[in-house]
Amino acid sequence: MKKIWFLLFVSLSMQAQKGYPTPTITDNHLFYIQHSKNHNTFVYEANFDDSKFDDTEPIKIHRVAYTKGGVKEELTKIQRKLAYGVDVRKLKENHYEFTLVSYPDKKLYLELGPKDKPQVKTVVNGKKMILARMYLSMEESKSIKPKVEYIDFYGIDPETKKEIKERFFMK
Repeated sequence: MKKIWFLLFVSLSMQAQKGYPTPTITDNHLFYIQHSKNHNTFVYEANFDDSKFDDTEPIKIHRVAYTKGGVKEELTKIQRKLAYGVDVRKLKENHYEFTLVSYPDKKLYLELGPKDKPQVKTVVNGKKMILARMYLSMEESKSIKPKVEYIDFYGIDPETKKEIKERFFMK
């Protein structure tokens, strides 16, 4: 049954936004973020030091630049500091709380799940989920930091193992 749940999780929740490419999913994959500006995708992966998360940098982030043919790129300083970077705090061994720098109110939790697979848990609109991806709907703007209208969170309900989607409107 667990194998069926895992296959369902990978096949359903890892699919990209409709019309968007799906990034390569690795063993250390946590989640990815896509947005309405273009198809470029920000990929979050667990960073290990042997069998535990690397305390200095437990999450590695890169961008897949589909506007440049799908090349993998490091985040720019602006992307890391204003939008897609993370602030991480260790809670205990192999368990971290973190936030996206652009959304410090949303707490995310990095931990090891079944079979020591890294996963990120969060709560959206009162519903717990194992996060698979996010989609940001951005308002049209020429600003360096565009305004996000809403975020669609996609994942798996940890209790029912069913795929869920929650939309959160930014204030």
